[in-house]
Amino acid sequence: MGEGLTDIHPIMHLRRLRLTFDPGYLVAALLPLIGLIPTFGDGIIKTADGPLHVQRVYAMSVLLEHGQLWPRWVSWFHLGYGYPVFNFYPPGVFYLGGLLGVLGLSIPLAFNLVAALAWIAGSLGTYALAKRFLPVSGALLAAALWAYAPSRLYEVWDQGSLPQMMAAACVPWIFLGLVLAAQRPSRRSLLALALPVAGMILSHQPITLITGLFIAPAALVLPLAAARRDRRTFVNRCAWVMGGLALGAGLAAIFLIPLAAELRYVQAAAEAPDVIPYLRSNFLQPGQLFMQPPAVDLTDLRYKLPTTLGLAGGVFCALGLVALVKMRRRGLLAALVAALAFALFMMLEVSLPVWQAVPFMAQLRFPERFLRVAAVFLAVGGGASLLLLPRRWQMAGLAAGLVVVIAAGLPMAYPSRPYVNWPNLSALDEIRMEETEHTWGSTSYDEFNPVWGEKPGWDPAVEPEEYITNPLRIVVNRLDMIRQWPELQVEQVDTAAVRVTVTSARPVRFRQFYFPGWTATLNGQPVAVYPEPELGQITVDVPEGTHVIALAYTGTAAQAAGALVTLVSLGIGIVLAVSTFSPYGKVGEGLRPSPTVETPLAVSERGQAEVPLHEGEGFRVRAAVWLALAISVFALVNSLILTPHTLWFRRQSPPDQPAAMQTPVSATFGETFDLLGYTLDQTSAAPGGLLNVTLYWRARRALDEEYRPVVQLVNLSQTAAWAVSEPLFPGGGKTNTYTPDRFASDVHTLRLFADAPPYVGRISVQMVEAGTGEPLRLPDGTDRLLLPALIRVSGDGAELPHALNYQFDNDIELVCAAVQRQGDTLHIDLGWRVMRTPPQDVTVFVHGLGRDGQPVEQNDAPPLGLDYPASLWLPGQTLSDRHTLIWHDTMETVVIGLYTPERRLTVTHNGQPVPDNHVLLPLDENSCLR
Repeated sequence: MGEGLTDIHPIMHLRRLRLTFDPGYLVAALLPLIGLIPTFGDGIIKTADGPLHVQRVYAMSVLLEHGQLWPRWVSWFHLGYGYPVFNFYPPGVFYLGGLLGVLGLSIPLAFNLVAALAWIAGSLGTYALAKRFLPVSGALLAAALWAYAPSRLYEVWDQGSLPQMMAAACVPWIFLGLVLAAQRPSRRSLLALALPVAGMILSHQPITLITGLFIAPAALVLPLAAARRDRRTFVNRCAWVMGGLALGAGLAAIFLIPLAAELRYVQAAAEAPDVIPYLRSNFLQPGQLFMQPPAVDLTDLRYKLPTTLGLAGGVFCALGLVALVKMRRRGLLAALVAALAFALFMMLEVSLPVWQAVPFMAQLRFPERFLRVAAVFLAVGGGASLLLLPRRWQMAGLAAGLVVVIAAGLPMAYPSRPYVNWPNLSALDEIRMEETEHTWGSTSYDEFNPVWGEKPGWDPAVEPEEYITNPLRIVVNRLDMIRQWPELQVEQVDTAAVRVTVTSARPVRFRQFYFPGWTATLNGQPVAVYPEPELGQITVDVPEGTHVIALAYTGTAAQAAGALVTLVSLGIGIVLAVSTFSPYGKVGEGLRPSPTVETPLAVSERGQAEVPLHEGEGFRVRAAVWLALAISVFALVNSLILTPHTLWFRRQSPPDQPAAMQTPVSATFGETFDLLGYTLDQTSAAPGGLLNVTLYWRARRALDEEYRPVVQLVNLSQTAAWAVSEPLFPGGGKTNTYTPDRFASDVHTLRLFADAPPYVGRISVQMVEAGTGEPLRLPDGTDRLLLPALIRVSGDGAELPHALNYQFDNDIELVCAAVQRQGDTLHIDLGWRVMRTPPQDVTVFVHGLGRDGQPVEQNDAPPLGLDYPASLWLPGQTLSDRHTLIWHDTMETVVIGLYTPERRLTVTHNGQPVPDNHVLLPLDENSCLR
C-alpha cells in the first residue's frame, strides 16, 4: 500500500496520534487564561480602538446576513455617505466576528471571543516555534513570555486593536512555517507557512509590512543554513519557502489586488503633511525598551499602559542568549540577536531615515508596533534561559519562571478601564459615534475617503433613526430638493431604490460617495453614474417624467480578479491539505515521525548532532495536568478573589495625592481644575531632544465643558518658548465626564527646537477651553503657572572667533565683540567663553565714551538679560550676548566690564592686568562677525 504510514489501519493510526500528542500544547493554550478572564465584562473594554472595531464587526454581520459573501462597502458609515473600509482595511477578524454575529452571538461577545482566540493562538504559535529549538520546558516559558508580554497586555487594555491582536498572533506561526519550509520542504510545511501569511495579510497591514522586513532576509538565510551540508538543496528549499509565501499572498489576493489597484481612489494614497513629525513624536526612548510596568492606579482617569518589551522579558532573554553561547547554538543565537537588534533599532529615533526610505513605512506612525514582532524573538530567547540549568532542574526552573513572568505581567493584566456595551447595537450607534468622536467611517484620519469631491462630507446624517431598522438605506440628497429643485418628488421604494418625478431633465444626487463598482439602473435599464464635484456623491442624469432609480455595488474588475486568484489558491490549498493529511494517500508525509520535529538537536561547533534536548526531561501528561490545573486554579482565584477584593498588583491613591506624583503644586485654574503636582524625571534636554513631564489634574467639580492643557518650555523671562506640547486632554479632549473623586495623569513629551540656546528655562502650564482657546486664570490673575524646576538646555553654544582674549577673574573670557550702529541705536555684541562657573551673578556695564573720555550714555544689564544668570553658566560654553546704547554723535568708543554688588571683576589680557578693569571697544570693532 505504499510507504510510511500509508499501510497503517485507521484505528492504529488514531491511536498513534493520541500517543504522540504533545500535552505542552494544552498548557500553552491555557497560559493566557489568567489575563483572559477579566476581559469578559459587561461589553468590551473601552479602549482606543475597541469601540470602532465593534462597529466594523457589526457592519460585517449585517452585510453577511444580507448575502454579501465578501463585503467591501458599508453604506451607513461616514454619516450615511458610505465608506469602502473593507476594501482597504483587512477585513479578516471582522469577518470572523461577523460570522459569530450571524450565528446569533452578541457583537461585543463576538469581539471578545476573537480577541481571546488571538491570544491563545499566539501562545500556541510561540510554543510551537520555540519547541523547534528548545526543550518543552523552555518552549512553555517562551509561550508565557509572549502571552504576558507588556505589548500584548497593552493591546488588550489600552489599544484594543482587534486586527493587530490577530496579526501579532500570526507572527510566531509565520516563522515556524519559514523554519519548516526551509528545513523539511514538503506540502505540509508549505501550508504551514501559507496559512499564517494569509491570516496576517487579512488582519493588519502595519504588522504585515513590519513582519515582511524580517521575512525577507529569513526567506534566504534559513534555506541557506538548512542546506549547509548539501548546497545543492538550497534552490529547492528556497522554492518551497517562496511557494509558501506566494500561496499565502494568493489566498489573500481577494484583498491585496483591489488594495493595490484602487488605493489611488482614496485619501490614504497621499501622505499626510504631519506624518513625519507625528512619527518622530512616537519613537520610544531607550529607557522605555525594557522597563518594568508600574502598578495601575485605579484612581487615575488617564493611566496609560507603557509600551515596552518589559524587564522580565529582557532579563530572561539575556540569560537565554548566555545559554546559547554556552551551548554553542550559534545559528539560533545569531538569528535572535540580529532580529532583536533590528527591532530595537527601528523603535528608536536613530532609525528615522529607514522609516523615510521604505515605501509606506512612515504612514505606520507608531514605531512601537515593532514590539509585536520583537516579543516573539524575545520569548524564544527567554525560553532558552532554562538551558542554563541541569536537565533535571529544568521543570523546576519552568515553574519558577512562570511565577516570575505572570507576576511581572499582572500589574498590566487587571481591569484598568471601564467596559462599554450597546444593548441594542445598530447602524445608528456608528453614526452617533462619528458625530461625537469624529471617527469618520470608523477611522482615525478619514484615510479611506474617496478622492472625488472638494469637501469631506461631514454634515449630519439624514433621518438617522431610520438606520436602526434599515441600515443599508441609500437616500436622495434632500438638499438638492430644497435648494435647487423644489419640484423634485422622491419616494423610497426599496433599500437602494427610489421613484423620482422631475418636470425637466436634471441630475439626481444620492447621499452616497461615488466609488468604482457602483452601478445604477433607470427603469430597469443600465445608466451611467458619476460623482458630482462638491462632495463626490453618486449622480444619475434622469429625463423628464417619473422614473425608478436603483443603485447597487457590484464591484470592479480588480475585485473580481482578486476573488478569482483567492479561489484558485484556496483550491490549491485544499488539494495540498487533503493529500498531506490523508491517512491512505501515497503522500502521508505530514504524519511521519521526525526527530527534527519531535526532538530538536543541539548542534556542536563542529556541526555534529549531540544528545536530543528533550530526552529524559520527564515532561509527561502528569506534569502537563499539574501545570494546567495550577494555571486554571490561579485564574479563578485571581478573577473571583484577588481582582474584586484586593489591591494586589495595583494601587488606589487618594484623589488629591497621586502615588506617582513627585512634586506637589496645588495650583487652581479658574476654579475648574487643581494642578496637584508633577513628576519630572529629567532636568536637562538637548536641542532637538525630548523632555518628559507628567502633570496631575483634578476637577474641582463635575464638568460639562472640554479643556486641554498647553505645556511649554520657556526662557526665564517668558519671552520665548523652546518646546511646546498641546495634546488633547485625556479621553480625546472629553473632560465633561470628570468628577472630583478621580485625578488624571497627563503625560507630555516636549521636543526642544533644534535652535534652542544652551540656557536654562522653566516649564509653563496653561489650561484652556478646547473650543475657544481661552485660558483659565489662576487666583493671582495670571494665565499660566511656571513649575519651579529649572530645565537646562544642554550644549556648548555656537562656535565664536577667539580674537580678544580678555579674562575676567579667570572665570569668564571675552573672546570677541562687535559694535554696529543701526539708526539711533548702537548694538554691542559680546562673545563670552566660560572658563569656570562664576561664584555669583554678574552685571555687564556698557558705557559710551565721548571725545573727552567721559561717559555720554550707559546701559548696565545682566549678561543675556534675565534669561541665563551667570551663576548657572557651565565651563566650556560660548554665549552670545547683545547690549544696546542710544547713539550720540559725540561717542568715540565703548567700554565694557563685569561687576558684582561688591566689586568689579579683575580683567587681564594675555596674562597682564588691564587698567581700570574694563575693556575698550572701538566703534569699528567686528571680531565677532569674522
